[in-house]
Amino acid sequence: MHSPYSPSVKKEQGVARSHSNKDTGIGNGSECSLLTPPNSQNSTSSIDQQQILTSPATQSLKQPTSPDYYQANLNKPQFNSILVYCTSNLLKILYTNHSTIPFDEKQIKIFIIEVLKRSKTSIQSLQLTCFYIYKLINSFANSQEEKSVKISVKNLFLGLIIISSKFNQDYNYSFKSWCKICGLNIETPIKLQENIKNLKQIEIYLIDLLKFELYLNGDKYENWCNILFIFGFDFIKYQKCFNSEVIIEWDLDIISNNEKLNKWFNFFQNLKIDNLNLIKISFESFYKSKIGDKILYFNESNVNRKRCFDDNYNDNTNELNQVKKVKAC
Repeated sequence: MHSPYSPSVKKEQGVARSHSNKDTGIGNGSECSLLTPPNSQNSTSSIDQQQILTSPATQSLKQPTSPDYYQANLNKPQFNSILVYCTSNLLKILYTNHSTIPFDEKQIKIFIIEVLKRSKTSIQSLQLTCFYIYKLINSFANSQEEKSVKISVKNLFLGLIIISSKFNQDYNYSFKSWCKICGLNIETPIKLQENIKNLKQIEIYLIDLLKFELYLNGDKYENWCNILFIFGFDFIKYQKCFNSEVIIEWDLDIISNNEKLNKWFNFFQNLKIDNLNLIKISFESFYKSKIGDKILYFNESNVNRKRCFDDNYNDNTNELNQVKKVKAC
């Protein structure tokens, strides 16, 4: 069970880990806050949940810390940006291969960002949402019957966020609140009840597609988080690290991205959920293997920073703070 970029793996040492699957996950961060990160002041995650998010290669059972790839190598907007790209690309894989519904990548990213900002969704809930999208890709690809997604991309993402939030948190929004979050009309009782009914139908439809199998815990969850971040990092062209700043440049080449999406589609359709806890997948090992190739370190005092950037440089983390009001369709 290797990813397309074959992260380093090692056999499990037989240490059983468990954590509570309950997390309030709703922070009180500033307007720029997108997700509730592990070990942040806005996070209400339990110690066990923070432990699960720690990179397997450096995890300490007694003193869990936030992921090294987030804490040491990325700032919060960049970490969030990568997870948004993961979500968007997983949805693109699903709808490209298993639906006739058009996929507007730009609008979907804007919608994802806006829903995450308004709902203060936790990182754990978004990672779980991505896991559910993977399960749909895997289920459809291996089904003996020809199956396709029947609802819009926005409705699918919103429905999975609702499901993952309910699974992952003690306290969750009502359907009326979710209607407010995604900009649906609640001004009249008739419209409100209609929209609530639609959200309930979306939830039931998706739970049925997932065969009511929503559980993800322990080593499976930990390995999934590492696979997910390797998947997201694959679409970065360069990470440029200066003494005091890290800048991400995304790969914007359409042909290159399509090749990567096809490669990852083959990986996800062959990835067996039951095998997720049989090996250890380490993002840290993958990260180290890309130093000098994808990850470039510069000494600020000895380099002209302007020459380090291509004319096509585009740091899309700014996209997180430039979202528009959009509605679920």
